[in-house]
Amino acid sequence: MFVSKKSSLGDLLNLAIIVMGVFVLAGCSDDNTIDETVIERPTEAPKLNTATSFDGPLVKAGQVPVSRFIKNGIYSAAFDYANGNRVNAPEYSVTQDSASAANGDFSTTNTQESGVDEADRIEYDGNMLYLAAYPQWYDEEIYQSKVRVLERQSDFSLNSVAELPLVDEGANIEGMYQHSERLAVLSTNFRFYAMDTITFAPEPWLPSEQKLTLDIYDTSVPSSPSTISNIKIDGTMLSSRRIDDELYIVTSYTAYVEGLDANATTEEELLENYLTILDTPDAELMPKIYVNDDEGTPLNLPEDCVIPSQATDKDGYAKLLTISRINLSDPNDIQSSCISSVANMLYMSEANLYLGSTVDNQTVLHKVSLDTNLTYQATGKIEGIIGWNGAPNLRLSEQNEFLRIVTTDYSKEEPEHKLSVLNQQGNELSVVATLPNDASPEPIGKPGEDIFAVRFLGDRGYIVTFERIDPLYVIDLANPNNPQVLGALEIPGFSSYLHPLDNGYLLGVGQQVNVTDIPENGEVTIQPVSEEGMKISLFDVTDPSNPREVNSIVKASAYTPVEYDYRALSVLNTGGSYQFALPVESWNQGRDELTRIWAPTNSLLLLEVDTTATTPELIQRSVVSPKMSDSYSSGWDDRSVIHGDNVYYIHGNQVWQTTWAEDAAIFGPY
Repeated sequence: MFVSKKSSLGDLLNLAIIVMGVFVLAGCSDDNTIDETVIERPTEAPKLNTATSFDGPLVKAGQVPVSRFIKNGIYSAAFDYANGNRVNAPEYSVTQDSASAANGDFSTTNTQESGVDEADRIEYDGNMLYLAAYPQWYDEEIYQSKVRVLERQSDFSLNSVAELPLVDEGANIEGMYQHSERLAVLSTNFRFYAMDTITFAPEPWLPSEQKLTLDIYDTSVPSSPSTISNIKIDGTMLSSRRIDDELYIVTSYTAYVEGLDANATTEEELLENYLTILDTPDAELMPKIYVNDDEGTPLNLPEDCVIPSQATDKDGYAKLLTISRINLSDPNDIQSSCISSVANMLYMSEANLYLGSTVDNQTVLHKVSLDTNLTYQATGKIEGIIGWNGAPNLRLSEQNEFLRIVTTDYSKEEPEHKLSVLNQQGNELSVVATLPNDASPEPIGKPGEDIFAVRFLGDRGYIVTFERIDPLYVIDLANPNNPQVLGALEIPGFSSYLHPLDNGYLLGVGQQVNVTDIPENGEVTIQPVSEEGMKISLFDVTDPSNPREVNSIVKASAYTPVEYDYRALSVLNTGGSYQFALPVESWNQGRDELTRIWAPTNSLLLLEVDTTATTPELIQRSVVSPKMSDSYSSGWDDRSVIHGDNVYYIHGNQVWQTTWAEDAAIFGPY
C-alpha cells in the first residue's frame, strides 16, 4: 500500500514512466514478497536479468529491495548504452483527461467527468479571463510565455489589466486551473532538440534537468495578482486533474547517478560503475520537490514506494512515477505516493485514479485510491491496446466501482475490438464481463474498421467504428456483468468525439466522407474513402435499439480541433437547451493563377440544440470570422467562452468578442 506524507517531511516518489521499449522486471517468489536483505558489495560486475515486461500487482517491498531495484535499473541502462543499445527518450504526454458542461450562465472547460476539472489554456470565472499566451517571435524579438489577465466590462468588452510572466523565461505553459480566487499555472522547462542533438548525446540515459513548475497566484485583486507559492517538481508531467481545491499531478522521473563511465566495457570498469551507483545515498535518487526556492526535499524515500511483486534482486528499473496532491488553499499541504511501472495514460474519476500502459499487446492498469494516503489498490490487464484515435482517457469510465474500458487487438488479421468490465478483487483488477459475449456475440465493428470514438454516460456506452461508413453502437451497461449491444446506426462519415446531451441525444464531431466512394448493396471495394470536411451530427438515442441521425452540418475542406481535443468545445446547457461553440480551420486555394496557394481561414462556429423541443434539431446560428493578422497561428489550440448571449473567441494570443445573434458585430482583438 502507498504511504503518504507531507512534503515538508520529504515524501512521495516513484515509478517509471517511459514509453520506450525497456522495462525491467521479472521472476517471482513463491510468497509474492521480496526479502529484506542488505545489498552486498559485489567483487565482479553483476549479471542482471534482461529487461522484461511486467503485468502483475505491485508491492511495498521495503527500503533495501526498492533501493536495489532502482540502482539495478540505473546500471542496466548504462550497460545497455555501452553495448550499443540506445535508450529512447521518454514520451511526453499532454493531456489532455463532457459531463462538466456548464449549467450556469457561462461555459467552463469541457471535461470528461463531472467534478473532475482538467487543465486548459484559458480559465474564465464570469468576470476575469485568464489566457496562457504562447511564446512568439517577431522581427527577431522573442515574446515569452505569459498569462494575460483580461477583465470583462459591462458591455462584455475586455480590458487587459495584468500580465503574469513565468519565472523561467523559456518555459512553456502546460495548462491552468482557476478555483476560489486561486490561479494555478503549470509549466515545464522541456526543450525540443534537433534530431542530431539527441542521436549523439553522450549519455542518453541521463535525464536533463527537467522540472515541472506550479505557480499559485492569489487573484482576489485581479488587476494585481500576487504569488502565493512557487513549487517545482523534478521530472516531466504525465497529466493533471483538480477536484475542488485539491490539485493532482502525475510526474515521471528517471533516477540517475552522475560520474559514471559512459564507455565502460571491461569487467573492472563495469564493476566501478556499479559500486558508484551502490554508494549513492537513496535520497539522491529520488525526485525532489522545491517550495519557494528551497533546497528541495525528496518526494518519497524508497521504503514509501511500491515495485513489481515479481521483481528479484537481479531486476531493476530506474523510472519513477509520482502522484502528488497539492491543496490550492494551503500549498504547504502536499501529499504524494509513488509506484514503479510503465504508464502513458491517465484516467481519473472522483474516487480513483488509473494509470495505463501497453505491454505485449495488452493494456495494463494500476488503480490508485484518492483517499488520504493516495493508496495503491490493484493491477489488472486486458487483451488489446487503447489505440490511437481520439483521447485515450475517453475509452475508460468508472461507475459504482466497475471500470469499463474499450481496447483493440491489432495482432489479428483484422482488428478485434472489445469492451471489458473490471472490478477490484484484492490487489487485482479482474475482468468480470466482456463484449462481445454469448448474449451479444456480434463483433464490434465490421472487418477492417477501427475505433474512432468512445463515450460513456451512466448505464450507456457509445462506440464509433469506421473504415468506409460510420457505425454508431449503443451499449447497455446497466448490468455490469452482462453488457449488451442495444442498437447500431450506419451513416457516411465518422465521429471522432461524442458529447452526451440531455433527454436522449448525442452530438458527434468528426469528418464527412465522399459518398461516391462507398459501394452500394453491401459490395466490397478496396478504394479508400476520402474525407470531405468537418461534420457535426445530432443523434437521437432515445430509442437505443434504433438510434438515428436527426441532421448534420458539414463544412467542406475543414476540421475542428474538437476532433482531437474535446476541451476546444464550449458548451452551455440551460435546462436542456444547448449552445455550442467550436473553432474551425479550413484551407482553400486562391481563384486566380497568382494566388493559387493554400491558405487557412480560422473561425468559430456557433450551434444550437434544444433537446426539450418537440422535434430537436441541430441549428447553425452563426460563423464568427474576425479579421486576423497575416501571420499564421494554428487553430489547434483555439478556444471560446459562451456567456449568455455573448461569445469570446480565442485564436493565438488574441481574443474577439461578439454576440449570439446572426451577423453580429465582432469587436477586438483584445
